[in-house]
Amino acid sequence: MVYVNTGKRESIYPLVQEPKRNGKGMSEATVKDAVLAETSRVTSLKALALAHPKPFIATSLAVLVLTAGTVVFYDSIFGEEIPDYTLIDFDPSVARAFAQGLVDLGHPQWEGRMSGSEQEMLTSESIMDNFSKMGYQVKLNTFDVPMFSIDSEPIFGYCTPGTLGQAGLARSCGPEDVNREQSFFEHRSEFVIQGYSGSIQLNGFEDAPLVDLGHVNDENIDWASASGGIIIISAGGDSSQNAIVWENGPTNGALGAIMVNEEYNCDKLVQGDCVPIFKAGIYSRIIAANQGQVPEDFPLISVAKSVGEELRETFNETDAKIIWNMDIDNSGDITVRVPCGTHYGKSNELLMVGAHHDTVYQSAGAVDDSSGTATVLELARQFATIINSTGQADRTISFCTWGGEEEGLWGSKSWVQQNADDLAQNLRFYANLDMNHADKDLRENGRMSLFMNYEDDHKHVSQIADKFSENYPDLWAKYQVNILHFDHDDMGYNSDHGPFVFDLPDNTRGRVGVCYGSGSWEYHSYLDRMDRFNEESLTVSAVIYGSYLKYLAWDDE
Repeated sequence: MVYVNTGKRESIYPLVQEPKRNGKGMSEATVKDAVLAETSRVTSLKALALAHPKPFIATSLAVLVLTAGTVVFYDSIFGEEIPDYTLIDFDPSVARAFAQGLVDLGHPQWEGRMSGSEQEMLTSESIMDNFSKMGYQVKLNTFDVPMFSIDSEPIFGYCTPGTLGQAGLARSCGPEDVNREQSFFEHRSEFVIQGYSGSIQLNGFEDAPLVDLGHVNDENIDWASASGGIIIISAGGDSSQNAIVWENGPTNGALGAIMVNEEYNCDKLVQGDCVPIFKAGIYSRIIAANQGQVPEDFPLISVAKSVGEELRETFNETDAKIIWNMDIDNSGDITVRVPCGTHYGKSNELLMVGAHHDTVYQSAGAVDDSSGTATVLELARQFATIINSTGQADRTISFCTWGGEEEGLWGSKSWVQQNADDLAQNLRFYANLDMNHADKDLRENGRMSLFMNYEDDHKHVSQIADKFSENYPDLWAKYQVNILHFDHDDMGYNSDHGPFVFDLPDNTRGRVGVCYGSGSWEYHSYLDRMDRFNEESLTVSAVIYGSYLKYLAWDDE
């Protein structure tokens, strides 16, 4: 039987009968740019290919294959026999059920499965239950890592003085200030706490001026001018921008910071506005700038563009006061979890598939990364069927999901560190599925990029993609799929593949494959919900990478 979590920890029901950053490599934006650049390069080769009725060899011995308007770029040598790959099955409806079960385990108010929270714990246990019922040997790995917890509903707004306050006869915006007006912003849709934010309590009558510092990327910001005040600064939702504020705000005596999203998802979700998103910042930079620890009393939030405009206008024209109450504990370690299900093969050589099961705290995370975790679970189900019919694999196969990704890849980094020597010796291939998803309305052209850091893996995956195009012509024509090879140092450290590439001993570079989909403009926002979920798109990466893993597990000679 197949078991899918329904959202209740104690209720696991059968669904159907048996028959998816910081400092090293490139940043997230840079990786995206590289992928787009490679896509552009391949597209230019397309014109050359069309002028040659027969296959041709480029200078890199690369052959361009064109199928239904989608481009696959892979290494091949004429005369080399292509293996007879077997494509695995994948049921997107089951993947959707898995994703819905994950979403149902979210916070009752905020919807997220924040690392170290009760919701993340229940999610990990649910994943373990599914692996176990599929027949895998299971292990729940736990790691204590630097993390924060949000202990109550945050409050953010402002007060404009009433008649007595304006006349100087009472505290401006104090309880005795008759006719004072208080305005509050909506948590999640209008403001979002940023990772490792500290606590604050301002009741609306304290002397805490709002200091406008312009844009966070400006080179000549006068950070010292914010001493004793609250920073308001324009930004675009980048972890490095959070880090800039962390490096300069507390050290210059600012009481906290308000980052106005003026660049990311603008007009994509809400007309005329930019929705606030969660970013954690870069932990190593935070503590390096603040005597080796995270400041406990420096709050940091992101607000919608419209909120920033309202604040700037109000504080320029009135004697308004900030109301800001947040109770956050960032002073110690919190447990994050890594559940794994393993089929032990005839050798210790290891094949792995992984995705992160945590989400940002204020979002259901249907796309990021319930899509990847649901794909991992459905792949595990498919491989359980293959194991039952084929028998023990030649290589060990392990399915793991990672906690702590959104705050710094803590789960995967800790797990890799714990198993580094074994991975350096035995890891044959790790497939990381992080938003391996394309929006159902094909925003961003339904683009998906599968990229690897070893040429041999790239060759096999490219050949399997060609077979996929023959067996799934409609899907192949619908999505823009790019199969790419990156140098090791260009793989990026922005998702859970990073530790496998960069953190192994003796300068070993682990063999990994990654899938980034076109993502979603709902990324890290309260709108990343199941109504945007496109289970069909998961089939592309699941079948291509899954078929390669099957080949490595049983058929590779």
